[in-house]
Amino acid sequence: MSAQKHEGSKVQITIILGIFLALLAGELAGGGRDDEQLRWLSYLNGPQAAALMAGVIFLMWSLMRVVSGRVVAKLKGTELPQPAALRLPGRVDFLMRMAVLGAFAVQLVGGWAHLICGRWRLQRFVLADEILLILPFLVLVIMQWYCFYPVNRYMREYVITGQLAEGLSARPVWRRSQYVSFHVRGGMLIILVPLLLMLTWKDLVDWAVGRWFPASASAWWPWVITAAGAGAIFILAPLLLRLIWLTRTLPSGPLRVRLEAFCERMRLKYRDILLWDTYSAVANAAVMGLWRPVRYVLLSDALIENLSDEQIEAVFGHEAGHVRHHHIVFLVLFVLGGGLIVMLLTELLALALSAFFNEHELWGTVEEWLVYGWSLGLLAGWMLVFGWVSRRFERQADVHAAQVIGLGEEEASVRAGRLSARGARIMGSALLRIAVLNGISTEARSWRHSSIASRAEFLRQLAEQKGALARFMRLVLVTKIMILAAVAVGGGFLLVGLLAD
Repeated sequence: MSAQKHEGSKVQITIILGIFLALLAGELAGGGRDDEQLRWLSYLNGPQAAALMAGVIFLMWSLMRVVSGRVVAKLKGTELPQPAALRLPGRVDFLMRMAVLGAFAVQLVGGWAHLICGRWRLQRFVLADEILLILPFLVLVIMQWYCFYPVNRYMREYVITGQLAEGLSARPVWRRSQYVSFHVRGGMLIILVPLLLMLTWKDLVDWAVGRWFPASASAWWPWVITAAGAGAIFILAPLLLRLIWLTRTLPSGPLRVRLEAFCERMRLKYRDILLWDTYSAVANAAVMGLWRPVRYVLLSDALIENLSDEQIEAVFGHEAGHVRHHHIVFLVLFVLGGGLIVMLLTELLALALSAFFNEHELWGTVEEWLVYGWSLGLLAGWMLVFGWVSRRFERQADVHAAQVIGLGEEEASVRAGRLSARGARIMGSALLRIAVLNGISTEARSWRHSSIASRAEFLRQLAEQKGALARFMRLVLVTKIMILAAVAVGGGFLLVGLLAD
């Protein structure tokens, strides 16, 4: 919902990409290939790889400290709130995250992956290889947060000055330890804990099959058991995540009563409404959980302290919109269906090229690089489409919030065919207010979110233009149908392949 969620999603995407790089490099390094084929993952021996890792970490530390100092100096020399100045921290943060990914890739290719999975073969032990593979990446990410704190502190001081000027209360700027701890919890552990549990389950299943059912190692049923366990962990993850984040039950009072009544009008089922402690530094909201017994609605302290009741309801309605329109389910299905389609197209390309170049003496090497290049291209396309779909879902959640806010209590539960100017105005004001509280430009965009200004303008246009809302809802419906079709096609071919084996 909020502008801060843009930043949170960027951090989480970086974490996911880093883990993906580590697991991919580990799979290649431990795949049993001979040294000639693996030279590009083992340029250095053990001590040299460790020295390279330490050198990269020291270099990145120095670079981040210098860049953060320059950004603070630039901000102090610029009169806020100029859009270019507000966008500067986000752009620098993005470049830092890309630099972290690049530095980690250098560590992996330089010999770290081969040392862990090729020489030491730690994949024989449950979770040992995964933890050591990603450890340098986690160190780099935490270093980035530590070094970037002065930039965030300066922006928080600017926000607090504005709050005091409006006569609002404001807590002191969070300390560096609180800033780093918040990001470790909200950006790193929220991804890492469920993923490590899934990888642990996979390792245990592989170990059990290898020990007691070695003849079934290539059968389909161990894969089904692994997938079922991973699915259960995903569904139950909110029970863990509410502990990872600093949350507590929203206290009884007029606001809780109003939100509970709001949920009842929208027929939104949940386990609890939680107050999310962010040291009043983050204006954010979220819904966790696909299933009512493990579904939590989170509202941050800064959100409650600085928004009107109507604006809080709008934020609440946005999160309810994600649940009402099953966005989490469809995003999971998109990941599943997109992954299956990428695998299918990759296999088809490999078969076609193999048949065409079967007699070519260099085919083995050519095949490998063509298939890798094709897979990376498909992955890039998948990410672009995922971002487009996510932005449509965010706008549909905005529309849902504006509808339930703009209609009367009796109408809200039965009408969804129009968007009132009042609803669009309140939701737009909530979006713009959150951008101010988080100290970001209203023109800032991200992979999964349109800019705050464009979302507010989009709502205004839907309220004013006849038929615009219906056209948008049809577009989202067609998008969901295509996601289901991708899952059906990919799942069908996967099933055929399993049965053929």
